Amino acid sequence: MNKRSLLRLSTGMLVLASLGLTAGASAQQWPERDVTIVTPLSPGTSPDVAARILAEGLSKRWKRPVIVENRPGASTMIGTKAFIDRGDRHTLLFTPHATFTVVPLLYANVPYDPLKDVSPISLAVEDFLGIVAAPGLPAGSLPEFIELARGKPGKLNFFAVPGAPHLAYLALQKRTGIETTFVAYANPGAAVSDIAEGRIHVAVLPLAMVLGQVRAGKLKLLAVTNTQRAPAAPTAPTVVEAGQPAMAFGGLLGMFGTKDMPLALRERIAADIAAVLAEPGTVRRLQEAGLVARGTTPAEFAATLDLQLAKWSAVAREHSITPQ
Repeated sequence: MNKRSLLRLSTGMLVLASLGLTAGASAQQWPERDVTIVTPLSPGTSPDVAARILAEGLSKRWKRPVIVENRPGASTMIGTKAFIDRGDRHTLLFTPHATFTVVPLLYANVPYDPLKDVSPISLAVEDFLGIVAAPGLPAGSLPEFIELARGKPGKLNFFAVPGAPHLAYLALQKRTGIETTFVAYANPGAAVSDIAEGRIHVAVLPLAMVLGQVRAGKLKLLAVTNTQRAPAAPTAPTVVEAGQPAMAFGGLLGMFGTKDMPLALRERIAADIAAVLAEPGTVRRLQEAGLVARGTTPAEFAATLDLQLAKWSAVAREHSITPQ
């Protein structure tokens, strides 16, 4: 290699090193102003509860206000599109993984590219989801509900929150041969009161939303969808224990950044999220809401998203569920 080539190589390496140092320095200086966390679901839902717990802890670490902004509607698509359109590195998105792995399997006109328009930062929380039934429904377990529904084709109705819960329930129907009617809600919270009043027969909802009603005897908790029993409801069986292992899934909630957010900054935010999630007070508050801390690096979160996309794509293909 001649001197000119060596000079070019050395200059290039210095430029790359300079860029790396600049990115690292920029990550350490962030945030330079208030931070907003957009969650595309309503107040009181699991993403909202978890986002507010995280926002409180992150605000202390960053010494800046961290504001949670609810932008619900259209199966998380409205809030997600609003976040993407904003294109601001001081605005983060906290949403279920299903926004990018399941919603595109259910809807034909998703207004964003799930692979290109955001950058994964950290899987933060695992949500426990419950299959709940109206108190007057003559079924006290998931097998009893399936048997009841088989004898009343088209007579019972259901609601499931958007994403994986909805797709998992549709697959359960196909697998067990039951036929129930979907009732749509813009605000999942409205479904809880309707189930308690008997206007809805069964629903798949975040445990955080229904725990109070279950403990008060106003709803029946037939099972949780996770592979392990929920610490907040230890007597409720899992769907595996209830004979439906193919329905097992967890509600994974994570933080995303803009599509051009540097890796150094995403790693810095992920580390801060992990630190907040490790605090005993945070762990306790999450558990009381039916949630479990699950902090990861950006690379680990990206791998999780790939696995979830493969899993739910296979479910959709197996049961001939196509975007509508």
